[in-house]
Amino acid sequence: MSTPALGEVLASTFANAMAERPHSHSFHSPDVGIGSLSMLVGGLMGRGAPMDRGHTLGRDRGLLLAMLLPFAMRWIQRNGGVRGVLESFRQRGYGAQALSWLSTGANTPLQAEAIDSVVDHEDVSVLARQLGVQETEVSNGLAEILPEVVNQLSPAGAIASEADEALDAGVHTLEKELNEIQTGMTT
Repeated sequence: MSTPALGEVLASTFANAMAERPHSHSFHSPDVGIGSLSMLVGGLMGRGAPMDRGHTLGRDRGLLLAMLLPFAMRWIQRNGGVRGVLESFRQRGYGAQALSWLSTGANTPLQAEAIDSVVDHEDVSVLARQLGVQETEVSNGLAEILPEVVNQLSPAGAIASEADEALDAGVHTLEKELNEIQTGMTT
């Protein structure tokens, strides 16, 4: 169950990250500017306003998804990029779902059990402890994020030639925005 706001965050992140690269033609922003992550996290939380102080990860799904995004993107990088991750899901019996993420149609939802089968349990456990949430929340969040990341890196129904480059640049762009949001929440 991917939310439109998650797709917008990722599309904006990849487009902004690739904007300075003259050869990139695959990633176009949905007219959501840099610094929009705060607004979109608010949208994921059911609000149209930027995040404010006092939010906790366990209570705010949007904030949890935002915090999981860089981990999910780095996990894809460490596991062979987009093609490697699709192969991992295929090998574990989730090939039909993975193919839907590449298509131009709707993404087939992924259950948390798939994450538990594909992502190393220790990675999920460590991340849950770092974020102060239950492992099931991490698995559910990754089950929502990973299909959308692949979907956004395959905008024409096939993996974009610069998908892994966009992923790498997008991680840096996203982490910068998240640091700015976190700084704003603590001041």
